[in-house]
Amino acid sequence: MENPVITLKKLGKSKNLLIIEDDASIIESLERLLSHFFETIYTASTLDEALTSYRSLQASMIPFIIISDIHLGKESGIDLIRQVKQTDPHQKVIAVSGTEEREIFIESIRYGVDRFILKPIDQSDLFNALITLLQRIDYDRELEASRKLLEDSKEYALKLLDDQDQFLKNAIHEIHTPLAVIIANIDLLRMDGIDNEYLNAIEAGSRIIQNSYEDMTYLMKRDRFSEQNSLINMAEFIHERVRYFTCIAEVNELKLSLRVGQPHLPSIHFNELKLSRLIDNTLSNAIKYSYRPGDINVTVGIRKGYLFFEVHNHGPLIQDKKKIFHRFYRESDHKGGYGLGLSIVAQICEEENIEIEISSTASRGTSFRYIFKNATLLQHNSSTIVLHQSDGENE
Repeated sequence: MENPVITLKKLGKSKNLLIIEDDASIIESLERLLSHFFETIYTASTLDEALTSYRSLQASMIPFIIISDIHLGKESGIDLIRQVKQTDPHQKVIAVSGTEEREIFIESIRYGVDRFILKPIDQSDLFNALITLLQRIDYDRELEASRKLLEDSKEYALKLLDDQDQFLKNAIHEIHTPLAVIIANIDLLRMDGIDNEYLNAIEAGSRIIQNSYEDMTYLMKRDRFSEQNSLINMAEFIHERVRYFTCIAEVNELKLSLRVGQPHLPSIHFNELKLSRLIDNTLSNAIKYSYRPGDINVTVGIRKGYLFFEVHNHGPLIQDKKKIFHRFYRESDHKGGYGLGLSIVAQICEEENIEIEISSTASRGTSFRYIFKNATLLQHNSSTIVLHQSDGENE
C-alpha cells in the first residue's frame, strides 16, 4: 500500500485548498502541514472572507477542497457550507468541529458535508479525508471528460446522419427525373419494335438504378408510408418481380426461374411496398453475387403451415451471416452497391416477424428463405392468409 504522504502529494498537485478557521494558530499549523501537497492554500477567518475566497477560487476553474470549522466565532460554518453546496453541490467540503453534538453532525450531513473531523485534528484522519476527496475530484473530472466526449461524439454522429439524410434527399431528387426519362424512352423504343443487346443493357442498368432509387425513397419516407395492408396474391406478386429482374439477369448471363410449390397459393394481407423491397433486394443481391453463367431459382410455397419465399443461387460463400444485414456492410468491394438492400430487408423482417434462414455452402450454393411466421391459414381450404398485428405469437 502506498504511503499516504506520497499519495496525497500526487493527488494534491495542481489543486488548491481553502482553510476557514477563526483560530490563527490552527490556520498556521494546517498551512505548515499541508503546504507541500497543494498548489496554493487560501485562508479565511470570517464568513465574508470565506465567501470572497470561495468565489475567487471557483472562477479560477482549478479544483479545490474546503476545510471549514463549524464554529467561526459568532458566525456559523454550517451557513457557509449551505451556501457553498447550494452554489455547487459537487464542491468537496471537510467540516471540522470541537464538539460531538449530534445535532451539529446531522445538520452538517443534511447540507452535504463530505467528511467530518473532530478537534484536535488527527493527521492520519485529515490525510485520509483529503485523499478520499481528491480521488473523488479526479474521478468526477474523468467522468465529466468522458461525458463531454460522448456528447461531442453524439453530436458528430447526429450531424453525419443529418448529412446522410440530406444526401439521400438530394440524390432522390436528382435521380428521379432523368430515370423517368430513360425508362419512358426505352418503352417508346420497344413500341417501335427495337430489340437489341444495347437496349437490353440500358434497360437493365436503368432498373438497377431504379431499385437503388426505391431503396433510398423507402429509407427517407418509411415513417410516412401508410401501414395499410392489402390483399396480395403472393405467387402473382413474386412472378411480376421476377419478370422485372429478368432483363438484369439476362444481361449478366443469368437465368431467373420461379417455382410455385403448391397450386392455388393463398393470398396474404401485407404492405405492398415492404413486400416489394424485401423481394427486390433479395433478387438484386442474388444477381450481384452469382457466378456467370448461372441460374437463380425462386420458390414460393407453404411449408409446415407457413408461407415462405426462397431465392437460391451459386456464388461466393457468405462469410458472416449476421453482418450482411448491417447497414453499409459489404463482404466484397468488387460488386458495387451501398450495403443498404439487406439492411432494409432485415428491418422489414423484424417489423413483420418474418424468420430468415440462410444457407451458404460450396456444394449447394446460397439460399435466402423468408418464413412469414405471423401468417396463418384461416381454414385449410381458405385462399387467404391474414397477418396478425404485432402480438408476436404464432397460431
